[in-house]
Amino acid sequence: MSIEVDEVPVEAHNSIGKVERYHGPLRRAYNIIKDELGDAITDDQKLQMAVKAVNDSAGPDGLVPTLLVFGAYPRLTDDSPPAFTVVQRAEAIRKATSEARKLLAKRQVNDALRTRNGPDTLPTHQLPLQSDVRVWREKGGWQGPHRLLATDGETCTVEMPYGPTKFR
Repeated sequence: MSIEVDEVPVEAHNSIGKVERYHGPLRRAYNIIKDELGDAITDDQKLQMAVKAVNDSAGPDGLVPTLLVFGAYPRLTDDSPPAFTVVQRAEAIRKATSEARKLLAKRQVNDALRTRNGPDTLPTHQLPLQSDVRVWREKGGWQGPHRLLATDGETCTVEMPYGPTKFR
């Protein structure tokens, strides 16, 4: 058993999206709080509120960080009514949390759509050589029949009009 490591520079075009993707909900929550409260509070307080909003919503695995740490959401006491600024802040956090949940749902749907749950390939591997097979091409859809020349693991070599071609 071994491990292959493919090093990807941080600046690579295909890795930037993966790194920045996880900051999207935090950035969106911060922007909502900034729009709602304006200059009433400092940037540090806005960031703190955005982090709280994201931590109060479920992550990709369905776990809520606040519940994991405290066991429940912190509650305001009934002894003293909240000040107007507290109400404003709570409303901004509620909006940011709602938006973070929407972004999480969107990301979960996109991840599910990108998951490779292809068809069962066992019947293809059991085909005898020289069998007629059809192949899927992105532009032309299903094409064929063509002759199956060889199989090597998940790769099948098929006789195409312009010579043998390997398909996975």
